[in-house]
Amino acid sequence: MTNGETKYQKYLARKRQKQAEKAGQTKQTAPIADAPIHECLAPAGLFEAGIGNLVFSRALENGRIALSMFLVDVFCLGVKNAFSAIVTRDEYTRRAQGWIAKENLQPMQPACFRKLVEGAVAWSRELGFRPHADYAVASRIFGDVDALTCSEQFEYGHQGKPLYVSGPNETRSQARNIVNQLERRLGPEGFEYLVMQ
Repeated sequence: MTNGETKYQKYLARKRQKQAEKAGQTKQTAPIADAPIHECLAPAGLFEAGIGNLVFSRALENGRIALSMFLVDVFCLGVKNAFSAIVTRDEYTRRAQGWIAKENLQPMQPACFRKLVEGAVAWSRELGFRPHADYAVASRIFGDVDALTCSEQFEYGHQGKPLYVSGPNETRSQARNIVNQLERRLGPEGFEYLVMQ
């Protein structure tokens, strides 16, 4: 075999390995939405605080935990951040202990979890705000959980109106754009806001 043929064979071997790894990842991640629900956690005082992290997780056959986390602003902006990951059970337990302690997370029925998150998205869309770019991927974890089976009612906003509170990662320009959007949509008296300096 010539040197060129050897390099080509190695190239083909690497390509096959990458394809096999990709196929393995697809097989591993495709059934996530069908895996048994591990737990759903939401802050106990979410509708008093107005914002908090919610965690939806599923137990995978390989012993790992698939999770999606949503930073939800129930007063105004809906899903401000979202991400999903697959972690070891030990890593999940360690992280969850921190989240539970920090935000007083409590168990929540999966149907009500989905209803709450999707309701926040719908509420913020009415105000002209889209959910975080990773929401579409993170929300796949809901699978066939039926939000309609949740009888709990959620009231978004604060005292009947949207309340925008600027976050620590929002610039003055971003905060001004959000306030302007709310004013265009609702008029100057239709919402309240608190912009941090």
